[in-house]
Amino acid sequence: MKKYSVFVFAALLAACQSQSEERASLGVYKAECASFDYDIPITRQQLATPPPPPSMSGAMATGQLEDAVEQDVTQRKLIKNGSMTLVVDNLEQTRNDVVGLIEKHGGYVSNEQYSNWEHSSSYNLTVRIPCDKFDVFVAEVEAGKGKIESKSMYINDVTAEYIDLETRLNTKRSYLERYRQLLKSAKSVQEIVSIEDKIRSLEEEIDSTVGRLKYLTNQVEYSTLHLNIRHDDTNFDPHHPDHGQGFWHRFSQSLSSGMRGLVDFAFFLVRIWPAWIAIFLIFWFIRKKKKEQK
Repeated sequence: MKKYSVFVFAALLAACQSQSEERASLGVYKAECASFDYDIPITRQQLATPPPPPSMSGAMATGQLEDAVEQDVTQRKLIKNGSMTLVVDNLEQTRNDVVGLIEKHGGYVSNEQYSNWEHSSSYNLTVRIPCDKFDVFVAEVEAGKGKIESKSMYINDVTAEYIDLETRLNTKRSYLERYRQLLKSAKSVQEIVSIEDKIRSLEEEIDSTVGRLKYLTNQVEYSTLHLNIRHDDTNFDPHHPDHGQGFWHRFSQSLSSGMRGLVDFAFFLVRIWPAWIAIFLIFWFIRKKKKEQK
């Protein structure tokens, strides 16, 4: 009986040891899995989801966007021009006021013409104003005395042409420098003449491109306004005899025109006095010959 009890106790002890070893081995496996978790495969959804972008405050993002837009706008080359017709009561006073506004904004008058007709008188001004003050100048002219009869404004974007000219200019200057280097190493007269022809042609093209760039720069920096300031005679009646439509007025104008024509003809006869002398000599010579024949 004792032997049987000892046998049973030994079997139970062996079973307990087997369970404890299994538990220990399971714990080691879990620990190993935890330490090598990068070997666990990632799901398809995790692979498809991109990592989030770096965080940025809203104010900073908005500010950078505005700076980028402003930089893009300032790099554009825009030519702003316009035309305006202004009808006023006092022509000379309005003209002086406009010239004062032009000088105030740092502009100048590139062309001025005065016309005086029977029914109206006017000034035609070609005004050049710095582009950043052009809109303010136009607004001040509109706010002055007078009636705006017509107005048109237009903008010409020459950014593409400007960039193309700059690119061509840089390329031509690079070629010019290369040809000058080749000229130093030229050995024959034919090579020297050929290279000098290329250099001369490139220099002419560079001068032309530089001139075009300067013209575009001036047009961009200074906007142009064609301003017509006109005063109409409110008392003018086209059907009144005193304004050229009556019989007697037209008759008197015809007499005056005829008198001016007669005076011009007399001055013409005086102006060709060498011809009169030549005619007189020819006539005298012919008459003398006839007398000798008789």
